[in-house]
Amino acid sequence: MLLTTGELTTGTLTDDRLAEAVRAFRDTGYVVLENLLDPNWVVELREAYDLALEKYIIAKGGIEAVQQNPAEKNHLSFYPPLTLPLSDPRILTNPIAVQIMEVLLGKDLRCGFYHSNTSYPGSGTQRIHRDSNHLFGAEVPFAMPVTSLALNVPLCDFTVANGSTEVWPGTHLIVDADPADGGRLEARAAYLPSLRTNIPAGSLVLRDMRMWHRGMPNTTDIHRTMLALVYRRTWLAERTTLTIPQATWDGWPERAREIFRGNNLIP
Repeated sequence: MLLTTGELTTGTLTDDRLAEAVRAFRDTGYVVLENLLDPNWVVELREAYDLALEKYIIAKGGIEAVQQNPAEKNHLSFYPPLTLPLSDPRILTNPIAVQIMEVLLGKDLRCGFYHSNTSYPGSGTQRIHRDSNHLFGAEVPFAMPVTSLALNVPLCDFTVANGSTEVWPGTHLIVDADPADGGRLEARAAYLPSLRTNIPAGSLVLRDMRMWHRGMPNTTDIHRTMLALVYRRTWLAERTTLTIPQATWDGWPERAREIFRGNNLIP
């Protein structure tokens, strides 16, 4: 959904627009909030991220040492440092995103996971997967309300050429016993319609973690990067997962401290 000037100015959605966003999420498994962040600021954000990732890769001894899954060539995962600008509340507790999440997860939602995915030139196709299974697996033969969701923050325009994520809308409602269905999702997905998340930088994506998706090949000469945070209902939240510098914590507004409470604080 394309946000209006009024929504960007007030940082809130009207009741009707909020209902529209929630309905889209519940029906399809995700909702895109376009032009939510200033694209010029996103450029600065990407520069800071690239610098942090480069330092990490050098410290680890190169891309080959960082890559966690050899089967997913040139797809890198990295935990960004929780320092400015990567700890900015405009990302972590964006008021419009939080307004939607409060309806989906309750006002007492929590965050204990902050990650990123970078697809370098020459990357391959990821396997189709879910990020999490249904709460009770196949024990309950219907989809329960969402208990955890991902907030994805593209740090560049996402296009077919640079490997925009492929998603299968509605698959968050398919109940199975195993998150990967024994590796058979590829065959099953062939019969279902999919979409590519081609979205401009400055957008945010809220995604049900049960929805089938995969990263696609980056055929450009520039890496594609996305930040990824996970928010959960408070009774399902991880404990002491993130490491947050005290200076970052002290600079956050009260709402950010509420959502990120329970994590590790360091001097």
